[in-house]
Amino acid sequence: MRAGNLIHRIDFYAKVTSRDDYGASVDTWPNITITTRGEVRFIGGSKILSSEEKFYSKSMELTVRYRSDIFETMRVQIDETNDLYSISYLEIIGRKEALRLTLEKINTDVLSYSTYLYKTTVLVDSTSLI
Repeated sequence: MRAGNLIHRIDFYAKVTSRDDYGASVDTWPNITITTRGEVRFIGGSKILSSEEKFYSKSMELTVRYRSDIFETMRVQIDETNDLYSISYLEIIGRKEALRLTLEKINTDVLSYSTYLYKTTVLVDSTSLI
């Protein structure tokens, strides 16, 4: 691994599980837990049309120096952009010299739209009970 190729700033967010008002478990990634440098290589992408909605996916490979506190449940942000990535595969390179992560882009538009639908459904249901 060449240190000169580690040009991107990488932020890792740890997963926190909590309970909401109804007792259901909610997964969040609130704070940056690790900041390091890494090498990013784009693998490919695709566009899927499902139920008249477009879903875009982007895959990339990230190489960072070995750390024992990086897990597959974390989220990744590259160069302080608004895009978040989930770790789909984690591989140790050599004798714990580096980690190679395969990342998938999280489609935040679909997540925010489904959250909007959930909140409006709860509001409509709670007002109809009065």
